[in-house]
Amino acid sequence: MFNVLHDESFRDYAARGLVETGITLPPEMVAATRAHYADKALGHNDFPKFFVDNEHQAYLEGAALGLFLNLFRRSGRKLVKRFYDKVYSKAVYCEQVRMEETLAHLMGNGFPRLFRTRYMVAAYDMYLRNDFRAPPAGVHIDLPNFHHFYETENDLSVYIPLVDLDEENGGRISVLPESKLKAPGNVLLGMLFDHFSKDPDCVDAAGYVDPNRISMEKIKAFVKTAPHQDIMRVYGSLNALARKHYAGAFKTTREPAGRALLFNNKNFHAAEQWRNERMDREVYVIRMFPLYDVKIRLKRRLHGVAINNFLLDMQTGRVHRFDEEVDVTRIPAEEKLPL
Repeated sequence: MFNVLHDESFRDYAARGLVETGITLPPEMVAATRAHYADKALGHNDFPKFFVDNEHQAYLEGAALGLFLNLFRRSGRKLVKRFYDKVYSKAVYCEQVRMEETLAHLMGNGFPRLFRTRYMVAAYDMYLRNDFRAPPAGVHIDLPNFHHFYETENDLSVYIPLVDLDEENGGRISVLPESKLKAPGNVLLGMLFDHFSKDPDCVDAAGYVDPNRISMEKIKAFVKTAPHQDIMRVYGSLNALARKHYAGAFKTTREPAGRALLFNNKNFHAAEQWRNERMDREVYVIRMFPLYDVKIRLKRRLHGVAINNFLLDMQTGRVHRFDEEVDVTRIPAEEKLPL
């Protein structure tokens, strides 16, 4: 993360696992975002659609459950839906209706000063809502997911509560600083390139591995390889360490409605129980990642929805929105980070 964040924001991140941007969305923007998602029916849940075949998560749930989820896909899908229906009353992914205006406000109000790297890709957005009956989100990391393909150990989430997250209401996020425990992620990008670059059907004329050309059958074959199995065992052991031995090291923050926070969703994090019975917890999130000098293109669509199509230029302060995914071949090598 040292090559991603500027000095002051990096120090904040290293010490707390969180970066206070100092940027708050105006009340009318918060109200517009809440109003948009209020039109979605209670029970709208995109988690099963977007994450049901996430091979990574299955391995973290223990050997027996992981084996069950992988062998009995239909039952696994039902379990995933049942679980997330309890956790969220609404979970909406990749709509991008509120994304451009939110990013433009951030970029126009000092967001670029937080970054050392010039470019960040804004991949997709999500809206999460739950009431006081929902269980808290336990300690976890959002592991790299083949639905998205290009994910790094230095991904950053723009985390914007749409209602106050404080001691009275609950629902606050807590993060384990990576100075305490760090899960490796970039190694998977190297594994993906090493594996798929050997298959000419998966490589374009520029020598880039193109995830848009890779079938699910080929991904399943990669999942069974020794390097992937090795990194899954590492993830599983770190997950157990975080839960058992680092509970007291998580840093919690208070966030008023509309104030943007940055945290690395590839670090261990959790969210406490929501306690307010009069209103629901609502959070809007934009997922971002830096670009590395690895020849892997970005995925174009996720279940028919555009992703990876916003490029933030921290030098010019501009938000570039494309009809297709950001073309990483057009980003100069010197503007990419070493893998």
